[in-house]
Amino acid sequence: MRENIVQAFQETVAQRDHQGMINLMKKYEQSGELAVNERGWVYWNISDGYALLREPEPLYANHLAFFEWGKQILPPEQYHWFVSDSTQALSLSLGNYFNHWIDWYRYACDHAPRLDCNRAVRFESHRALSSTFWALEKHNEMPYVLEHMKQLIDEDKQWDNLLFARITYNKQRLAYLYHTRNEREVDVLLHETMHLIDNMDWTSLELVKKEEVVGSWKDVNSCRNSQRDIHIALNNLACILADIEQSEESVKLFRQLKDSGYVLNGYAFSKYIYSVWKSEDIGAVREAMAANQSLEFSELTKHTPTLVKIRDQI
Repeated sequence: MRENIVQAFQETVAQRDHQGMINLMKKYEQSGELAVNERGWVYWNISDGYALLREPEPLYANHLAFFEWGKQILPPEQYHWFVSDSTQALSLSLGNYFNHWIDWYRYACDHAPRLDCNRAVRFESHRALSSTFWALEKHNEMPYVLEHMKQLIDEDKQWDNLLFARITYNKQRLAYLYHTRNEREVDVLLHETMHLIDNMDWTSLELVKKEEVVGSWKDVNSCRNSQRDIHIALNNLACILADIEQSEESVKLFRQLKDSGYVLNGYAFSKYIYSVWKSEDIGAVREAMAANQSLEFSELTKHTPTLVKIRDQI
């Protein structure tokens, strides 16, 4: 990929200038003959820009073009590139285009070979769809994708991404089991998951992940065995544990993250405060709030509306 376009692209990403990024990608697309992976990168990021702008119609038009082009031009092992991002999937649902995403996902699953070299992106596609089903409360659709995740994890017990994949799969399965009110299996899987986390070998993980250009084939198919990646997986797990009323374990994970220097965003911090409230007392909530004064309480209630019940006690 040409250095000048990458630098300009990264500047728009850093500035969160989604429309500027889309314009840049479209201009680059028209600048001359692009290599196959460059054109795929352009398609993916134009879709991502529209997804972040919550504009489902142009997102659908671009992503359909990505799919139609890709199934003709890309090697089959790259088909999961189409369906590797949950923000894109969720934004399509705003315009009733989500069923098309499912069709593209099924196409990738049916036609992409299961190879070592595309295992990471295959997992990303399963992860994206499973989390989208949860967010859209399409819980009955989750088992199909969860089975794909389980089969993939079982492919290679030495896979570099195995720890990240196991934590992520367990998170999604815990959410599904909670929805089905299977308390016994929730308890068993939660115990298994916390045991896995308590016995992690942090020294076996890379300190820093190699940064690839966002949305590129190398990025969506990258290894997730850095300490930063595992922190992200634990953050996501802690958020789900808050949602499924496993407050003590949620607080434990959030505090481990904070102690290790991981900074919670507004969404995660709202889940942390919720779990502290549910598992401890209002005094502990006040203490947690006092330690992070950069976030307004209105920001927290935006993400977790039920926190409005304790507004007057803070």
